[in-house]
Amino acid sequence: MHTSPADYLEGATQGGQIWVRVIGRGSFKLGPTLKAFVISAIQRGYRRLLVDLENCTALDSTFMGVLAGLALHLKPLNGSVQLLRLNAPNRDALTTLGLQILLAMPTADAPATPALQRLDPTPDLANSAASILAAHENLITAAPANRPRFNELVTQLKDEIQHPQ
Repeated sequence: MHTSPADYLEGATQGGQIWVRVIGRGSFKLGPTLKAFVISAIQRGYRRLLVDLENCTALDSTFMGVLAGLALHLKPLNGSVQLLRLNAPNRDALTTLGLQILLAMPTADAPATPALQRLDPTPDLANSAASILAAHENLITAAPANRPRFNELVTQLKDEIQHPQ
């Protein structure tokens, strides 16, 4: 999955919540930006992440792993991740990986998304084997049934990190 200039994130903190909107594809290239923005907000005391996926055309496993990792980070803080306005293919992708146990995916009307600002990409991390590895380890932690699906990739990424070319 390639990221085009039309693939980006918008975000804001408002009303005690972290808001993010995915425009285009939610991919491994947007994952580090999502993680950096949300972790910064969590450090400032925010505990509820709302992700508007109405304009999201697809989700890759790395992006879903970042979402899972954020949910795992927020859970002990009594926080949550809620995915709003999911289309059927994105809902199917998330539930195929068992992420409905971590990520709230309401089907009822979602609250109006506030005005958001385009988030600047996090530099030099988009292609990082370490960030992709962490995302896939999150998928395995979230739903151990994902281990067979991602075990080979995790092994390859660990090898790449330990033995850079």
